[in-house]
Amino acid sequence: MTAFPAPRPDTWLSPRALVGRSDIDGEGLFARDQILSGELVARFGGRLVSDAGLADLFRAAATSGTYVDTVSVGEAVNLVLPEGDPLHAGNHGCEPTTWWADPYTLVARRDVAAGEELTLDYATITDDPGFVLDCRCGSPRCRGRVTGRDWRLPELQRAYGDHWVPVLRRRIAGTLPR
Repeated sequence: MTAFPAPRPDTWLSPRALVGRSDIDGEGLFARDQILSGELVARFGGRLVSDAGLADLFRAAATSGTYVDTVSVGEAVNLVLPEGDPLHAGNHGCEPTTWWADPYTLVARRDVAAGEELTLDYATITDDPGFVLDCRCGSPRCRGRVTGRDWRLPELQRAYGDHWVPVLRRRIAGTLPR
């Protein structure tokens, strides 16, 4: 189903990070201590599902009221995080403090002060054209609305370079349909 390594079944969050109350949305991930640029923050894990499998999970979640947290990783391949995992608390930021180092690993994009929220630009994790999020990140560069098409924005492509999930890197490079 994928041309890159399978994920671990579990996730990992740096001991320098913790879940706390967020002004962005409910809970968030925060730096417990200073985290230096490039330092490992989290490893995503879970199980890979197809787009059809993901649609089934979303339908079931809508009925049961559960939450499904996903990351697009390949063409029609999605990572589903384990239920109740601390990484579910990760919030979007239009000027994120973390970004992708490889298909499943987040590192600090810059030095992050103790107490600062650890955020990720959701544009770097989804190519779902139906995804829309009204943003409340509070950044001076806030886009106001985050969509599954934001990976197409040239300013984001320049800002993040190669720090995208693999499917989006391939779309940006033109090796997959846009």
